[in-house]
Amino acid sequence: MNLKTRVMVGLGWIAGANFFGQVITWGITIVVMRILSPADYGLLAMATVFVAFLSLMSTAGLGPAIVQAREIDEDKLRQLLGLIIIINVALFLLLFIAAPFIAVFFGEPRLVDIIRVISSQFVISSLAVIPESLLARELKFKTRALVDLLSNILGGFLTLWLAVSGYGVWSLVVGTIVSVTGKTVGLNLAAPYLRWPSFSLRGTGHLVAFGGKITAGRILWFFYSQADMFIAGKLLGKESLGFYSVAMHLASLPVQKISGILNQVAFPAFAQIQHDPSMIARQFSKAIRILSFFSFPVLWGISSIAPELVRLLLGSKWEQAILPLQILPAIMPFRMISNFLPSALDAVGRPDISVKNLIGASIVMPISFLIGAQWDVDGLCFAWLIGFPFVFLSNLWRALPAINLTVMDILRILAWPAFASMIMYGGVVLVRLALPPETPNSWRLVSMILVGAAAYGVLAISTNRQGCQEVLGTIRR
Repeated sequence: MNLKTRVMVGLGWIAGANFFGQVITWGITIVVMRILSPADYGLLAMATVFVAFLSLMSTAGLGPAIVQAREIDEDKLRQLLGLIIIINVALFLLLFIAAPFIAVFFGEPRLVDIIRVISSQFVISSLAVIPESLLARELKFKTRALVDLLSNILGGFLTLWLAVSGYGVWSLVVGTIVSVTGKTVGLNLAAPYLRWPSFSLRGTGHLVAFGGKITAGRILWFFYSQADMFIAGKLLGKESLGFYSVAMHLASLPVQKISGILNQVAFPAFAQIQHDPSMIARQFSKAIRILSFFSFPVLWGISSIAPELVRLLLGSKWEQAILPLQILPAIMPFRMISNFLPSALDAVGRPDISVKNLIGASIVMPISFLIGAQWDVDGLCFAWLIGFPFVFLSNLWRALPAINLTVMDILRILAWPAFASMIMYGGVVLVRLALPPETPNSWRLVSMILVGAAAYGVLAISTNRQGCQEVLGTIRR
C-alpha cells in the first residue's frame, strides 16, 4: 500500500477501535459516576496531578525520537531502553517517597496509599515504549488500536466491578493500573522487544536532544493544562474540584479521544513526508478542515444540551457541574486544533516552536486561573474562555510559517464550521424553550440532539458541499 492508503487504513482502525471502546467505556464511566461521589473523583484528581506530571518525563521524549529518526539500529534501541528503565524506576521511587508530603499539602491522608499504588505504572509502562514506537514507525496502526481497545475495556470493566463492590476511589486506581499493565503485555506480544538493555549513551546524542525538546514541551503543556486542577484543589477544596474535574472530563473527552486518534496517525505520517514541506502544508490544512467539520458541532452541541445531559446521565447530585459543562466545551475546538500543531512541527524537526508556544501558555493560563478561582468553579471555567483565545492565536502565529501556512489560512478554514455550529446552538436553545416544562429529560435530550444534528446537516449540505464531499471521500478511503 502507498502512504496515503496506509494512513487512511490506520486512521480507520484507530477510529473504529476508539469508537467501539468508547461506547463501552463511556457507558461504564457514567455508571461509575452515579455510584461514586464527587469527593472520590476529587481525590483521584489530586493524586493524578503529580502522577501525570512525572509521566511526561517517563519516556524522555525518546519514543517520538525513534519514530522521527530517519535511521535507527539495534544498538541504539538497547541504549534507549536502558535509559527509559532508569528514568521510570527513578520516577517511581521519587513519587513513593514524596507521597506523604503531597498528602500533607492537600490535607488528605488517604492520598499516601493512592499515590504509591498508582505510581507503579511507571515501572510497568517502561517496557512498552520501544514496542509502541516501533509499531508507530512502521505505521502498524491496526495492532496499536487493538491493544489499546482491549486494555481499556479490561480496565473499565474492572473499575465498574470494584465500584459496585463498594471500593470507592480504589476502583478508579486499580482500573488504571490494570489498563496500563494490559497495554504493556499486549504491545510486547504484538511487537516483542525483550532485549537486555544497554546503559551506554554513546552515539545517541541527537536522539536524546530531540527527546529533550519533546519532554520540555510536554512539561510546559502539563503545567498550563493542569494548573486549573492544582489551583482548584488548593483553593476550592475537593468538592468543588470534583464538580470541575467531571465537567472538564466530559467536555474534553472528545478532544482527548479525537486528538489521540489523529496524533497517533499524523505524527508518523508527517515524519514520512518531512522532506516535502508543500505536501505537509496541504495535508495539514486538509486535516484541520475535517477536524473542524466535526469538532465544532460535537463540542458546542455538548454545551447546548449540558443541563439535560447532566440531569439525565449523572443525577441531581451533579447539578453544580451544569454551568461548567456549558462553558468549557466552547473553547474545546480551538484546544483540539492547538493540540494538533505539534504533530506537524515535531515531524519536520521543529519541536522548539512547540516549546515557545507552551512557554506563552504557561504564563497566560495559570494567571487566568488564579484570577478566575476567586469566583469559585464558574470563574475557573471563564478563565479558559477568556485566556485561551490569546494563547491559540499566538500559537498559530509562531507555528504556521514552519509548515508554509498563515494564520488567515487556518481562520478561513474554521469560519464556516464555527458559524454553522452557532446556528445549530440557537436551534437547540429554541427547542428547549418550546418544550413544556413537564417534558421528561430523556425526550428533551433526544429532541434537542435531533434538531441540532439536522440543522448542522442541512447547513453543511446547502452551504459547504465541498467540505461534505471531502469528508465523505476521506471516509470512503
